[in-house]
This record gives sequence, structure tokens and C-alpha cells, in this order.
Amino acid sequence: MSITINSHFDFSRIQGVIFDLDGTLADSNPDFEGLRQELGIKSGTDILAHLESITDTEQAAKTKEIVERYELESSNRATWIAGAEQLIELFTRLQLQQAILTRNIPKAAAITLANLGLDLDLVLTRFDAKAKPHPEGVELICQKWQLEPANILFIGDYLYDLQTATNAGTKSVLYSPELIPDYASQADIVCRCYISLIEHFKTQISDLT
Repeated sequence: MSITINSHFDFSRIQGVIFDLDGTLADSNPDFEGLRQELGIKSGTDILAHLESITDTEQAAKTKEIVERYELESSNRATWIAGAEQLIELFTRLQLQQAILTRNIPKAAAITLANLGLDLDLVLTRFDAKAKPHPEGVELICQKWQLEPANILFIGDYLYDLQTATNAGTKSVLYSPELIPDYASQADIVCRCYISLIEHFKTQISDLT
């Protein structure tokens, strides 16, 4: 199935949508495993947590340079994920607030958005809020919008996105077009195809313009 509903929620109550960027809107995920290998850390290790744990100034600077090189290289190759642009168009038609919350650096996020031709008013990076899965980024966005987390939908492609949604109290969609990970059960909706997700949301909206 293209969509799995783990926990039903009424989409008509959603007033704002927060997107992850890489792997969610843009085909721009860095080669994380290659990066971990170059850094000499185990598969699955949180790269940003590893970076923050380094106390040696010279090693920290070198590690930061490597991480940012991977981020910039992948951003320069960024293209739209199938159906993501149409999903944003739907939310725009519904006059929903939209924002991006990414663990990326500002320069890489800007390059990715420029490649997509996407201009959203609110884009938070790890320089603007504590990195996901900390809920600070969502909390800042909710304050800006003056909306409750319960009326926010968070869409992402990885565990940290789902954990962020849970920590902040929002609804969540996991975009996973290929293998469904074991943590997918944490999402309200698991989506393999954005077009199917759009059709699912349309069934709950009676006044599409």
C-alpha cells in the first residue's frame, strides 16, 4: 500500500505544516554512511551529536569541515522528490502555514531551496534551534504562527523527524518510498507516495479551491 494509517487524525484540523528538507522535499540527502566512515564512527551514530562531543578544538574544526563538505555537495545536486511540489501546492491552496525545520547548515539549506525554486517564509536550521529530535524548532515555529502543536503536521523521512513530532506534540507523516523502517510505527501516517497522500488528505477536505 502507498499509505499506512497508524493513527487516524482529522486533516481538516491541521493549520500548519512543518517539513524536513533533505529526503523529504528534496532528493539531497548526504551520503551519511560514507560520511560516518570518513569520520571513523559506527553506522547509525548521530553525526551532529558526535560533532558536539569532540572536545579537541583542532579535531572539532576538522570534523565540522568534513560534515559541511558533505552537506554542501549533496545540496548542490538537489532535485524535487516526486510529488513533493504538488503536496506543497495543495497546502498553499488550503492556505496552511508552511515551514522547514532541518538539521542542515543555513548555506546548504539555501542552496537546496534555490535548486528547487522553493521560497518559504520560515526556514530553521541547526543554527536557529537545537537540532532534531529536540522540539525547540517546532516550538519556535508554533510561537511564530501562534498555533498549538496539536494543529501542526510534521512531515519527514527519518526517525529524528518522528521523535521531534512526538516530543513537540504534533501529528506526523513518515515519507519512506522504499523499505519501511522498524520505527515507522511511531508515525501517524506512513507514506510511500506523495500523490497518494494528497488524495488521502483531499477526502477530508470539502472546500478545496
